[in-house]
Amino acid sequence: MDKRNQPSNQQDENDSKPRAVSKQPNQSVPEFRSVAMSSVPRPMSVAGATIRNPDVIDKESYFSVAFAKPQVSKPEPVRKLSDDVQSNWAPTELRPVPAFYPLERSSRVVDDELSEVVARVSEANRVLSIHAIYCNDTATASLLTAENVEMQLSLWKTTGGIAVELQRRKGDSIAFHRYSRYLLDAVVGDFDPQDHVAKHGEQLDVIYSKKIQRLLSLETGKEAATELENAIIAIEIAHGLLMKDRMDARQLGLESLCLLTDPNKTGMTTALIASRVVLLGTAQDLGSDQEHDMMFDEAPFQEIRQTILSLIQLRRIGDADEFESGLSEEEEHITILHNLALAVLANALDVIEMEDDDDDEDEQLTNRPRARTSSETICENFLLDASEASGDNEMIKTLITELGKAGDKPHNACLSAKCIGSLCRASEKARRRAKELGAKTVVQTALEVGTRTHLKLEKECEKVITTLSTQTENE
Repeated sequence: MDKRNQPSNQQDENDSKPRAVSKQPNQSVPEFRSVAMSSVPRPMSVAGATIRNPDVIDKESYFSVAFAKPQVSKPEPVRKLSDDVQSNWAPTELRPVPAFYPLERSSRVVDDELSEVVARVSEANRVLSIHAIYCNDTATASLLTAENVEMQLSLWKTTGGIAVELQRRKGDSIAFHRYSRYLLDAVVGDFDPQDHVAKHGEQLDVIYSKKIQRLLSLETGKEAATELENAIIAIEIAHGLLMKDRMDARQLGLESLCLLTDPNKTGMTTALIASRVVLLGTAQDLGSDQEHDMMFDEAPFQEIRQTILSLIQLRRIGDADEFESGLSEEEEHITILHNLALAVLANALDVIEMEDDDDDEDEQLTNRPRARTSSETICENFLLDASEASGDNEMIKTLITELGKAGDKPHNACLSAKCIGSLCRASEKARRRAKELGAKTVVQTALEVGTRTHLKLEKECEKVITTLSTQTENE
């Protein structure tokens, strides 16, 4: 029979027979194991929370603890200057620097908030007694110092932050660099207003004044006659400049008188002689022995005093007509001359007051009467001569009116307050007349302006209020 026709059951039988499994060496055999979980629940998990279901692992609590950031105490917020300074300069947007516009070397770039930079500049202007006119639209400020130095401060937007640029428009370049150093230090936060006031007070050039005093101390060995001659020569030179027709020469003459009446820059002897010329029209002391004094032609001294009075009370020189208010060049020069005349008068009154105090100390130490004319006599003679020269326009009234313009012209108001204080401390008649004209109310208003924007004006107004209040209590 053909094997191909064999039934298939035979093949099935062969397949059903067990086959021997050949074991090879090193062959792994799988094993099955089982783990029984404990039925006792853990009291606490890793995270510290109680596990309700023992069959569930609390992975969320574990990872929240393992990867939690450490709790760092937040530092106290640093108080910014803008939180304390109240300024009317509040620009919101800055212009980018125009193309092909080179920034001045007197500029700084700072990466700070705009409000903080504005607060630093505003506070520096107040401490340095700079009259600032701010513009919020263009983010600029027009600055005017007590030395008649005009500056322009601009804020620009740059890729590195805020660029602050300071330009000199008019005035002394040395004074400009002195102010710009402080202002640019304030921009970057290196100017401390409180520390500056503690060191220098309201005077910006106190450091330079001390250096000049050391130089002047070397000249104390000169004879008094030589110093008097030099002072007279200097005053005559200033008179020659004042009598010229050119405005620049007149301005130079008044600037010379400002220096001559400042004891910090010329010495006490020269300042005292120049102050007498300004107030009395003479270089001689009214209470001294005329026989031992040197005789000079005092006609120029009378013209100097008349020029000072005309500029302060009438805003003109001599018999010239008063310029109408406008933007003319002559009116601008008269404004500068008016400011310089106020500065000369303030210096002269201060020198006479200082000399009177020194004589009081000498009298107490030596127990002998002083020979010099008292400041009260000098001030009363000056006020009398001023009234006669200008008619009904009193000097006290003029100064109080000038003080009332503190918002627009704080530099002139500061000098007026200084003059009023010296006159009221020296003369009872001047003090009484100032009260009749309502000086205390005007001074209080000017004090508010000075507190916000002008440190020198603030200090001078405080002195005037103290003088008026003290004398009122004594009366």
